[in-house]
Amino acid sequence: MTIPLREHSGGERPVLIVGGGPVGLVLACELLGQGVPVRVVDGTPPDSSLHSRAIVVWPRSLELLGRIGAAEPLAEAGNRLDAVTYFSQKRPLGSIEMSRLKDTPYPFGLVIPQHRTEDVVRDRLIALGGKVEQGTVTGLDNSGRRPVVDVAWTDGRTEQIEADWVIGADGAHSSVRRFAGIEFLGSGEDVLFAIGDGPIDGDLHDNELLYCYTRGGALGFAPFGDGRFRLAVSVPGWTEDHAPPRELFQRVMDERAPRPGMIGPLDWTTIFRARRRVAETLRDGRVFLAGDAGHIFSAAGAQGMNTGIQDAVNLGWKLAGVIRGTLEPGILDTYDSERRLAAERVVLTTAKQTSWGLFRGRREVAVRDTLVRSAQRTGVLQRFGAPLMAQHDVTYRPAESLWQTLPGLTRAVRAGDRLPVFSRHASAGDGPAAGGGRWPSVDAAGPTVLLWAGERQNDEWVRQRDALLATLPAGFPAQDVSAWPGFAPLLGKEPRAVLVRPDGHIAALTGLDPAELRMALRRARVVLSALPRTERVGTETVTEMGASAAAGAPAPQVIPRKAEKPAPEKPEKPEEPEKAAS
Repeated sequence: MTIPLREHSGGERPVLIVGGGPVGLVLACELLGQGVPVRVVDGTPPDSSLHSRAIVVWPRSLELLGRIGAAEPLAEAGNRLDAVTYFSQKRPLGSIEMSRLKDTPYPFGLVIPQHRTEDVVRDRLIALGGKVEQGTVTGLDNSGRRPVVDVAWTDGRTEQIEADWVIGADGAHSSVRRFAGIEFLGSGEDVLFAIGDGPIDGDLHDNELLYCYTRGGALGFAPFGDGRFRLAVSVPGWTEDHAPPRELFQRVMDERAPRPGMIGPLDWTTIFRARRRVAETLRDGRVFLAGDAGHIFSAAGAQGMNTGIQDAVNLGWKLAGVIRGTLEPGILDTYDSERRLAAERVVLTTAKQTSWGLFRGRREVAVRDTLVRSAQRTGVLQRFGAPLMAQHDVTYRPAESLWQTLPGLTRAVRAGDRLPVFSRHASAGDGPAAGGGRWPSVDAAGPTVLLWAGERQNDEWVRQRDALLATLPAGFPAQDVSAWPGFAPLLGKEPRAVLVRPDGHIAALTGLDPAELRMALRRARVVLSALPRTERVGTETVTEMGASAAAGAPAPQVIPRKAEKPAPEKPEKPEEPEKAAS
C-alpha cells in the first residue's frame, strides 16, 4: 500500500530529497525559503562524516549560501584562505590571491571540515521548520504519474512514498541514480591520494593553500588554522589493508614540501580514489540528480562540494517557481543542460590540474614551470586563475558561444554570465542581503530587471526608462543601477535592460524596446499571467542603486516616475503540469 507524504497547508506533496549532506541540505533550505514543503531522507549515520574530504568553500558558494543565511556563520566558523600557491621542486611557481577579488562580498576561501558545513546548513534547515529523517532508499518506481520511493527507516518500519518530485543528492554511490537507471559515465585512469588531518610543527602559513609538485609526485596542504592541516599525497598504488601511516606523510613532506615541518599524530587517514564521472543526464522526468550523485572528479582545486552547492541553487529556484506557478515547467529542462555542461568543465580543469601536478619527465616539467612562471609574471595566472578557483567563471552561455568569447578574455558580460548581484530569502533573517549594500540586491525567487543608462544619464534616459518600466507587470522587481560605477566595464556604454536570475546569472541582455524585454521574459519562462495585475495609481517609484548605496548608505535613492497603465494582455493558457513536467 502506498503511503503518501504528509499533506501540508495547500494539500501539496513535499519535494522528497534523498541525501542529507551539504547539497541536499542547501536544496532543502532553498525550497523551504520559498514556502515549498520538503522532506529530507538520509541513510548515512549522523556521525559518519567527521572524516570527510570536502573542506574548502569558495567565494561563489559563499555568495549562494548567503541566500539561506548560512554564509556568515560559515565565515565565522572556518579558516580564511587568502591565496593558492604552487611550487615545483620546492621552488615557487606562482600564486593566485583570492584576497584581490573585487566583485564579491567574500574575497577569500574558507577551510572548514564538511561536517561543520553541514552543521551550519542543518541549523538553517531547522530554523526554516525542516528536519532530516534517517532512512535508506530501497527502491524507486518512476514509471507512473509521480515517482514512488521505498524507504526502510532505522526503527524497522518501511514506507512507500509518493512525491511530486524526487532529488537524488545521495553521493557518488547514489541509490536514486541506480534505481532510475541513469548511467554514470567517465573516462581516464583513477588517481590515488593518501589524505589525512593533523598538526604540523613548521613554517607553513595558516591562510595559504599549497600545491607542491615534484617528479616523484604531488603534495597538498590546506590549513584549518591553529597549526592543523589537511594533507593530500599522491601515491602510485595502495594494496595494504591498513590506512596510510603518519610515517608515509612525513617522508613525502621531507621530499616534496618547500618548507620543513614535523607532522604530529594524525586524527585519521585514508586512500582517496580521484575518479572522473558525469551522469548521462541529471533529470529523468520528475527525478533529478545533484552533487556527487550527478558528477565526481579530482579533488584538485577542491571543486566538488562547491559544484554541488551550485547544483542545489540552480535547481532550487527553478523548481520552487514551477511549484508556485510563477515559472513554466519547461525551465526545469535547463537544469540538466546548464549543470551538466558546468560539471564537464570542472572535470576537464581538475583533470588537467591533476595531470600537470604529476608530470615526471624533465621536458614536460620544464614546459609546465615556464608557462606558470610566465603567467605569474604577466598577471595571467591571477586574471584567469582567481575566477576559476572561486568558480566565478561558471557561465550558462550557449555552448556554441563559449568558444567565440571565452569567459575571462573580456570583462564585458553576456547572457549566461554571472553578474555581481546577490539575493537573500526573507526567511534567511532580517539584515542586508549578501553584499551588504555594495552591490544591488535582486529578487531571491524570480528574475529581476536591472536598467543601465550607459553614458546617457539624462532626461531622455529617464523618459525611456520610465516608459519601459510602465510596460512591466505591476510588482515586477526592477532597479536602475546606472549610477553604480562597478557595472561600467561589465555592461558597456549603451543603454540596456538586463534580466537577472535569482542566482545572479544573466537571463537576457536587451535594448530599451518593451517588446524585446517582454520576449526575454517569456524566453526566461516567466508566467506573466501569474504576476500581480493591480492597476497602477498615483505615482510609483523605482529604486536607483547609486554611489550612496555602493558606499553602504542606509537607504537607496528613490526616483519618482509617472504611473502608466499597461495595455491589457490576453491571458496565457497555462501548461498542463503533468505533461509538461514529465
